Amino acid sequence: MSDGLLFASMLLMAFAGSVHCIAMCGGMAMAATFAVPEGQRQGPALWRWQILFGCGRVLTYMLLGAVMGALGAVMSLPPALQGAPLLLSAVIMVLLALYLVGRTAGIRLVEQLGGHLWRRVSPALRRLMPVTSPGRALALGMGWGLLPCGLVYAALALAVGAASPLTGAALMLVFGAVTVPPVAAAGVVGGSMAALRGPRGRRVAAALALIMAGLLVWQVVAGGHDHAHGKDVPHEHHHHH
Repeated sequence: MSDGLLFASMLLMAFAGSVHCIAMCGGMAMAATFAVPEGQRQGPALWRWQILFGCGRVLTYMLLGAVMGALGAVMSLPPALQGAPLLLSAVIMVLLALYLVGRTAGIRLVEQLGGHLWRRVSPALRRLMPVTSPGRALALGMGWGLLPCGLVYAALALAVGAASPLTGAALMLVFGAVTVPPVAAAGVVGGSMAALRGPRGRRVAAALALIMAGLLVWQVVAGGHDHAHGKDVPHEHHHHH
């Protein structure tokens, strides 16, 4: 599978998931705001702290992406299974959409995978509060990156398809970079974005997740169809969604 297709899919997933990020991580971002000393919770200073938290989160995503890319390289999927990471990603996006409209069982199972790790990490994060230095902010963000999240798992499934640690890390950098601004904004302006965390925001996020799942499946089907006809797949046309 071409890297171009993977990066295009990851960009779409991150943009489609941004509403979900505000809905799910908005509370965490506001909690992080209150971990900052009171005098630095205003204006540009608070943006700087939130961007530092975001950078820490992205660092963790990149490390996980490198691991998943390496896993993909070790597994070296045969051509017939090249679309498996995209399909797994699509399944997780559907579970995410169901979760957002109140059907939580499926995604809970997926998120339990990371739940055990999170339970070990979260007490250590409390010791980083109050956040009085950039290093503490980065460390808190890195820990936050381990928060169980279906959207992150869908992104990591895509990173497996990269079959390279470097490309896996780069894919997760793209994913993380797109999600930093909306989550930072939720932490800075908090209450005024509460509407996005309500039922309407969740429905919008669910619809975007389903559209993304459909696009991922379509890419697998289109790719498989092209391979079946013995063509080298020209992926350029996929980039113009």
